[in-house]
Amino acid sequence: MTTVNLEHLVGRRVLSQRGKSIGHIEEICAKRHGKGVIITEFHVGIYAVFERLSASTIGIALLDLFRLRHRDVLYRIPWDKLDISDPGRPRLLCPIAELSEMKMSTEGSVSV
Repeated sequence: MTTVNLEHLVGRRVLSQRGKSIGHIEEICAKRHGKGVIITEFHVGIYAVFERLSASTIGIALLDLFRLRHRDVLYRIPWDKLDISDPGRPRLLCPIAELSEMKMSTEGSVSV
């Protein structure tokens, strides 16, 4: 088993199976399991930043200002679909089409 420090993953660019960037890891979700925790999923994409900071309305305004709103996808990557053996270059183990997407609504909330 490989040990990876989570602080080395947050902010890292995630590559698809074809080597294309799909976004950066912005949030790592975990749940308690006995005395420890288990990683359940990684949130990747520009809206994940605003989800993490709970600043969706402000975030949408900033995205509009910089004309980045067309990149409105937040990917939810299950822990077993992301290869983190090289923390500097996390890579998907599945096609992008298999990932759950959350999209930001015009009101600033995230929907699945």
